[in-house]
Amino acid sequence: MRRLACLTLALALMSTATAVASATEDSTPKALGVGPAYQALGKLPVLHTGRVKPFDTFAREEVKQLFGRETIKVLDASRGNQVVETWGPVAAAFDWSVRPEVWDETPFILVEYVPLKRLVLADSIRARLSAVAGKSGTSASDRDALKSLAVDPAISAAKLYAFLTKTGLTNADRATVSTVAAELSEEHKWLSPKQLEDATIAVEGGQRQPFDTWFRGIVTRDRQAKASNTGEGKLTDVEKRANEVGTRLVHYQAIRDREMRSVEPMLVMPRPGNTDYLAFLAKTYEAAQKTRSVAGLSPLELDGAKALDTYWNELPPEDRKVPGTDPGFDKPFSAWLRESSAWVPLKVFLSTQPDDLAAAGFSADKVNAFLTAFKNLEKAEAEAPGSVAESKTQALVAAARGLGEAASPESYPSLAAVDRETYFNETNPFFKAPVAYGLAVALLGAALGFLGFERGSFLGGFGRVTHVLGVLGLVAGIVLEGFGFYLRVRISGWAPVTNMYETVIWVSAFSAILGLVFELLYRNTYAGLAGAGTALLGTVLAANVPLLDPDIHTLTPVLRSNYWLTIHVLTEVSSYGAFLMAAMLGLIATGFYLTATYRRSPTFTELALPLVIGLPTLALGLVGLAASYGYLGPNWVVGSPVFLGSIAFAWIGEVLTLVALGAIAGEVVSRLTFHDESSLVDSSENSNEARATASTSVRTVTVGEGQDATTTVSKPTVAEIRALAASAALKPLDPRDRAMRETAARIKPLSNFIYRTMQVGVLLIAAGTILGGVWADYSWGRFWGWDPKEVWALITLLVYLVPLHGRFAGWFNTFALVVASVVCSMSVVMAWYGVNFVLGVGLHSYGFTEGGGQGVVWSTCLAVIALPFAAGWRRMLGSRTASMAD
Repeated sequence: MRRLACLTLALALMSTATAVASATEDSTPKALGVGPAYQALGKLPVLHTGRVKPFDTFAREEVKQLFGRETIKVLDASRGNQVVETWGPVAAAFDWSVRPEVWDETPFILVEYVPLKRLVLADSIRARLSAVAGKSGTSASDRDALKSLAVDPAISAAKLYAFLTKTGLTNADRATVSTVAAELSEEHKWLSPKQLEDATIAVEGGQRQPFDTWFRGIVTRDRQAKASNTGEGKLTDVEKRANEVGTRLVHYQAIRDREMRSVEPMLVMPRPGNTDYLAFLAKTYEAAQKTRSVAGLSPLELDGAKALDTYWNELPPEDRKVPGTDPGFDKPFSAWLRESSAWVPLKVFLSTQPDDLAAAGFSADKVNAFLTAFKNLEKAEAEAPGSVAESKTQALVAAARGLGEAASPESYPSLAAVDRETYFNETNPFFKAPVAYGLAVALLGAALGFLGFERGSFLGGFGRVTHVLGVLGLVAGIVLEGFGFYLRVRISGWAPVTNMYETVIWVSAFSAILGLVFELLYRNTYAGLAGAGTALLGTVLAANVPLLDPDIHTLTPVLRSNYWLTIHVLTEVSSYGAFLMAAMLGLIATGFYLTATYRRSPTFTELALPLVIGLPTLALGLVGLAASYGYLGPNWVVGSPVFLGSIAFAWIGEVLTLVALGAIAGEVVSRLTFHDESSLVDSSENSNEARATASTSVRTVTVGEGQDATTTVSKPTVAEIRALAASAALKPLDPRDRAMRETAARIKPLSNFIYRTMQVGVLLIAAGTILGGVWADYSWGRFWGWDPKEVWALITLLVYLVPLHGRFAGWFNTFALVVASVVCSMSVVMAWYGVNFVLGVGLHSYGFTEGGGQGVVWSTCLAVIALPFAAGWRRMLGSRTASMAD
């Protein structure tokens, strides 16, 4: 019996362990497409968006566009949106065309806008809920509720989950409703390609259109609206999101089917450009001329005809020759085929016989090796998705390199170039830089708390160590960005300021370098903190804002000059870094002003006075905006006077509200940190002696008169200082006086740094603007044309000249300079962000981008502006009894 009991216990424990392991295995997502095999496949060169790049880069760009992230996480709605699989980008992009029947049913196309998702799923939701309602076992109350939900235009996951809490459905029917709810939830942001392809959308007039037809119509209307410049036909929010989703679907279809669908398919091989290929094109031209049609051409012939037509379109009619008939035409045409023409698509290779490819100028043995290696890898991927052997991928990459180098050694990238880009993708130093900058901000901020301790004390030593570590963190961030720029420039071949993303990370790097230089020169902590803070903000935005595209693209012709990119754009953008660092220094000083101790402590009632106007104004503006967007019934026209007035009211109310709240918060901090104790009054002789030293630190003696007069400067003697200290004229400091002097001592170096940083920025933007005019004269034939980008560069220069001259002339005190450093930075925001994202007009169109969350950006800018005004409001109230020396 004892043995039987032990055996039973052992079996029970084994069963429990097996169940736990099984449950753990079921809950752990299956990781596919990772490891050396797919790292090797990622080094396959392809031509995509006009640039030769590794398949790794191509896959990351496409997967990120389609899924929103570089790693695909497959969710199972029937299991509560549980992640069941994860796919690396290279494996996923390759597997799309190998197993399209699986991926068509997999939800991975990003559709995060719930109203659009509800619109796409409307038919499916109605069908599934109606099916449950139509079952004989469904109660009357549940049937009515389901029918009501099925036709509800505002159906949501919350409504379905609420229904499930009080229903009597069977487990199977509950699972069906729960799956529908999971698909509508915020967590389930993806739909399958089949759900989009099968969806029909209700349009005006009660008609229904397939999603693809609806999407094509939206694209056409959007182009017409942009061409008209009248604003007519502007897309709604749902249509804008549908445009994005439809574009994602088209990209997937092009890769899945390996065909042209408004976007290019995967291009895998350069053209040979030899005499055999020229003869092949001549035969293709003759065949097309005989039939007066391209319908009878093979895929390879059709692809060659497109290449010839592309080249011809760049020539005047009299220079267009048939390949192989004119040596003067053949030589440049052959060079263009090898170096500049689009590569041959993968599907053309796979659908063409090896002998035909050899007849078109490709190496016969290398063609066979490439096709064999590809088919072997395709078979292995179908049998073991996401888990192929490394030998299969290496064989394909080696065969492709052999064929590509034989066809066109000029355009096929070297192994070093491919390795460099894949290494950059894996490491991505720009994504690691925020960690170093964040550490620098934390350590330098902590070091500020130890500034008042003696150098020989433990806390003073700890503060110095913290400061050194913070500076090292700043250096680490600069090194990471510098390494990233080195790799990016080697990959792209251009100076790193060709798009908005690159300018953001460059501004971050320049601010960090400027802060480090000032920190090494003056060792005052504030400069390093401001530089690290600006760099942290920039790198975090670059890593997380979808609108800032980190992909490396080809350049428009006007930008293809490293000389002008370096001396104009790099200089201009560097000035933004200096100005934003000045603004960060100004915000640090604003913090001191906001929490400083003044002659009196204002009451909270006084500080809250702006709320009397601010809150009603803000509420009125928000109500108007809500009505404009249709949240309160019939909507007003977006862009109408009512809409614009609502924005104005909302922004004015926001500023006034934040001024009051900021001042109140500053007063709370001030009262918590200021203690009016008698111990703070230092009436000792040593203290008086130190103040006497400060009061008599300089003594001037003038001998003679007129031009013969000479002035000497000397320090007072120790006896004179002690005599003054002992006199009754020197009274003990009041605690408020002491606190005010400490605040002034902290802000003084900050104001000096602000002034110096503004000087650097003005010097750079002045030089950049002049150099830009020279480049404009070289490229466009005029030095100045009042283009919006030019105008705002000039405005920024003039705006910053005001505080610089005002400070030099004595018109601006320290507080005015601090406020100016923050307010003037808004001109940088407009010149940098506003012209590109808001105005979107002018000759600098290569930098324009739509969207950008304009409401969020401008609201954030107003919140930043409100901070120094909050400090000024509290400063004014606290200094009413007596003016405080600046």
